[in-house]
Amino acid sequence: MPSFESARWRMNRRLFLGTSAAIIAVGGVLGGVQVVPYISSGEIQTSASSTATIDVGAGNVDIFDTSVSHEISLQVSQESLDEMLADYQEDGSKTWVKATITIDGVTIENVGIRLKGNSTLSGLGRTSEEGGPQAPEGVEEFTDLSEEEIAQFEEQFAAQQETTDASETGETAETEETRGPGGGMGGGGMGGMTSVDADDVSTWPLLISFDKYEDGRVYQGMTQLALRPGTTVVNEAMALALTAETGQVSQQSSFTTFSLNDEPSTTRLLLEHPDENYADELGNGVLFKADSNSSFTYQGEDQTEYDGQFKQINGDGNGDIQPIINLLKWLDTASDEEFAEHLSDYVDVESFARYVATQNLLVNSDDMAGPGSNYYLWYDYGTGLISVISWDLNLAMSGSTDAGPDDEISMGGGGGGGMRPGGTTDTEIEGTATEGTATEDMPAMGEMPDMENMPDMGNMQQRERPEGMPDMGEMPDMGDREGGGSMGGNQLKERFLASDAFTEIYEQVYWELYEEMYGSGTAIELLDEIAASIPETDAVTADEIATEVASMREWITARTEALAALQE
Repeated sequence: MPSFESARWRMNRRLFLGTSAAIIAVGGVLGGVQVVPYISSGEIQTSASSTATIDVGAGNVDIFDTSVSHEISLQVSQESLDEMLADYQEDGSKTWVKATITIDGVTIENVGIRLKGNSTLSGLGRTSEEGGPQAPEGVEEFTDLSEEEIAQFEEQFAAQQETTDASETGETAETEETRGPGGGMGGGGMGGMTSVDADDVSTWPLLISFDKYEDGRVYQGMTQLALRPGTTVVNEAMALALTAETGQVSQQSSFTTFSLNDEPSTTRLLLEHPDENYADELGNGVLFKADSNSSFTYQGEDQTEYDGQFKQINGDGNGDIQPIINLLKWLDTASDEEFAEHLSDYVDVESFARYVATQNLLVNSDDMAGPGSNYYLWYDYGTGLISVISWDLNLAMSGSTDAGPDDEISMGGGGGGGMRPGGTTDTEIEGTATEGTATEDMPAMGEMPDMENMPDMGNMQQRERPEGMPDMGEMPDMGDREGGGSMGGNQLKERFLASDAFTEIYEQVYWELYEEMYGSGTAIELLDEIAASIPETDAVTADEIATEVASMREWITARTEALAALQE
């Protein structure tokens, strides 16, 4: 296993380092020895050639301490906001602008902010020349989708639209008709519709950079923070917490009260954005973020062919991507027998089994095999092996609760997350179907579908559409796409799940993780902790928070019971 630190350890480490930094900043000169400010790597540098990093949040309460309340406010000129919106609407550009941020009472000037995400931002009104929704850069227009894909969107939208209509008329009582798959309410943070409104800046997903305009500046060791879209996204917070609780690398998060330009406050999820410091804490190695246009296929030895597909987070950048190329080259030619025998020469098999099992247990339909290609790759110099780190869990814990370890987790039946030999398209639980599976009971368009049998498309939002194209909700978040991509699929995950050689380790890890997450009651305990940390704001009432938490509790209970039944 790579020498990953758990997220909880990393949180404590950051708090320790931040406290140390505060002491250093106050002390200045100790015993006649000049002490430089806090260094983001956690080390004090004394070399004249070293670049000192100033931690502007060192003395502040830990931003990811869920036992205390947090408050973030932004001051941004209207001119800058107009520029951000206009640039995105014109060509999809995500322009950095200056802002002043106040975090838990500490005001920091000249921070950088920009829009974050891709399909999440469709509500901001970027349009094609024909006036319809603009597909992400490098992706075919929605009108080029296959008939099958269009039908999937139609089916999902019919269910989502019915939920939205009920919500608008106040008929969001605790009825099965208004709940999404697995008990998730269709209009909120349980993977339901996420509203990103061009006229309401408080809804915009943002990336906050502390060093964009001030070199060497960090906040509690971090150069960037992400404000996630939607409220209250309990599902994402839960998925992150469960991943960390099982000792896997994750990202820290916390709920915060958020306001912009003194407008009414709302509730947002704040997320750690992996940077060089994050990577350095993982051990001796290099971290890569897979871009949404990455194909995870061998494209030759020329490293420039992989530009824009894998963003290197740390390291000097000299040939560090070669281990990924080596893996892709081997995958390209390896027979099934060779794959089974030599995968462990390239990949940390146990770590990967835990990753794959976790995505199934969390019912995450947009992992490394999803259309958003949401994952990081860690190459450990000591072991010479690659591991996968989860990222962007906004679609987790909101789909079908019935999927077992051999079932495919995908959006609308597409994508191909892979299936083990003997895996089924229908679960063994009578009267239900695996997520994304079409059944004979699927209703015709215009009918209210049985929500249990609906393919889950994750967060959906309404928008204008080209003539003849059905209105559809939000596509899965593709991340910060710079180029093309696909509807999903990943050969490493698919081949791993299809290989009998790894059945034993996968199943062993799967049920161990099940017990850690669900069987032990940990998920419910974490939910209670998270629920207590969600602030009531001007835009989010206590009743709304309670509804989301109750829906999440129902989902966890249903997931636990469904998996327990498979063990019998």
